[in-house]
Amino acid sequence: MLFESIIITGTSCAGKSTISQELCKVTMGDGTRFEIVKAVTTREKRADDTNYDFINDDSFNKLLRNKKLLLNSSYRNKKYGIKKSEYDKVIQKKNVPILVITPACAIELLTKKNCMCIFLDAEDEILIDRWEKRSGIQPDKTARKEFDRQNKEDRSYQNNAHYILNNSDISASVSLIVSLWDYQNQGGVLSQELIKNMLDCGVLLRDADLKMIKGASYDLRLGDEYYYDGKIRKLSDANPFLTIEPYDYAIVSCKEMAWMPRDVIAKFGLTVGLFCQGVILSNGPQIDPGFRGKLFCLLFNTSNRAVHLKRGNHYATIEFNKLIGCAEPYEGRYQDKKNIIDYIPENALYGAINELKKEIEQLKAESRIMQNIYLGVVALMFAIISILLVLK
Repeated sequence: MLFESIIITGTSCAGKSTISQELCKVTMGDGTRFEIVKAVTTREKRADDTNYDFINDDSFNKLLRNKKLLLNSSYRNKKYGIKKSEYDKVIQKKNVPILVITPACAIELLTKKNCMCIFLDAEDEILIDRWEKRSGIQPDKTARKEFDRQNKEDRSYQNNAHYILNNSDISASVSLIVSLWDYQNQGGVLSQELIKNMLDCGVLLRDADLKMIKGASYDLRLGDEYYYDGKIRKLSDANPFLTIEPYDYAIVSCKEMAWMPRDVIAKFGLTVGLFCQGVILSNGPQIDPGFRGKLFCLLFNTSNRAVHLKRGNHYATIEFNKLIGCAEPYEGRYQDKKNIIDYIPENALYGAINELKKEIEQLKAESRIMQNIYLGVVALMFAIISILLVLK
């Protein structure tokens, strides 16, 4: 089912109004346009406000009593709502309605309308800087604490959004939202251009390097944290190499952090170079829609030689596949986990691989003992032969 409208929501000062206004400048291939559905609010008007009608509490309550509001909510003790008539006007013009609303309102509206929900966010420093520029004053500790509290509450709703965008680059965000609207209900492997656009907005992967995009995939880099020989360790400038001994294994991390939308899955596999050295990669069958967290996998060295991996180097390749439609977001135990300790099972030291490793070490030890015996026997035989030759 195609979306009927777009919800733009997110944290305070994430740029919801700016993005919405920029979207309205775009004309799509079929001639339709995005159009902001004007809302009503009881808060004070700001200099950059164009998306609201400003009314008092009595007028707002009257709209509410007469059931003329599509939705209503309170945000920082001020009331917000959208008239049903304003929404219907945009639909009748065959334009795409844009609803700029609070995260709590977005959850309510998603139960009533088939909307594509975009959650905008940015780094806290960027949000604070935008807040200071908008208000013209530097917030005190009390105001900053309330600002942080509100953004924390807003972020608690982000799992319900279809896409969570890091809105640090306005033009990249607008470009991506237009593409997402154009490609809705279409499936397939993501192209290089779309991967780049998504990474620019913090979608698919965070902490990514655009230079690692290759064709229709991305080259994952070896992260610092890894688990080896029963201990969690870290690579560094002073110690940049991970060595996996013969018939041994390591659980390694990626530099990148997954940040999946609700209509994309991903799979990653080992580089051919490492595979040819006898390394096998073991991980889950796929990265689920809506998953956010560090990527970890198990590397097992099946060869009889040590394998060396360098910090930050390409060791695996990830491919992204867009679903036909959106799925329910991942809500498992690994959501938002960033440390390897969260992924290691309690019985890791007694797992099948460790038992196999012990058996291999035992065989190697027995082999060395037998080799010493064979060498001793051979040496003894040579000594006996030498003595017999001398006696002759």
